[in-house]
Formats: sequence, C-alpha cells, structure tokens
Amino acid sequence: MRFKRQEPFRYQFGRPLPAGLRIADASYNVLIDDISPHGMKMEVESRLPFSHDGVPVEVSFALSGASFTVQGKLVWEKPFARIRYYGVRLYLTQQEEARLIEAIKRHAVESRRT
Repeated sequence: MRFKRQEPFRYQFGRPLPAGLRIADASYNVLIDDISPHGMKMEVESRLPFSHDGVPVEVSFALSGASFTVQGKLVWEKPFARIRYYGVRLYLTQQEEARLIEAIKRHAVESRRT
C-alpha cells in the first residue's frame, strides 16, 4: 500500500488546537486538527481565499508553552457540512522543525497524563 504523506509522523490532536491564520492583510481564527514538521490540517467555519497554485499564509499557535509563527502555503481545500478543511504545507528551518518536534512530543506526553 502506498501513502501520499512521506513523513516521519503526523500528530492528531484529540481536541483541535486554536491558532491564528494570516493571509495577506486578513486574519482568521482556525483550529489545527493535526500537524507534522511539514504540514498541518486545519478547520475553519468561513471560506478562505484559496487557489490551486497555493496561497502563502502565516500560522501562529502555542503548543506546550512554546509559541510558533510559521510560514506556509494553503495546498488543498475540502468542504464538509458547515466546516472547511485546509491543508497547509509548512516551510520550516531545521531549527524550527526541531523545536516543533520537541513541542509535539511534550504535548503528547502531557495529554496522556490528563
């Protein structure tokens, strides 16, 4: 069987993580459903400006006490009932990627305790 995602892991949040999304001069409140060092799936109630060529975005969120503001590109859109799901391809430096992986690991450990 072949998978589309060729990534080491993808962490799915039990409860979506609130985040801020910036596209050009507009800001949106979104929820992150899952994340990896290379991308994320998020949901939003309103429709975002989307193009199949990809739309540059900036996503800000906090995870396990660490704040992140990362650059990426909207790469897919999927409507479902009143919610729209979007895929974001992240563009991280090696240092940002390592920091994100550590925060995801800490979050996973913390969420098992509760």
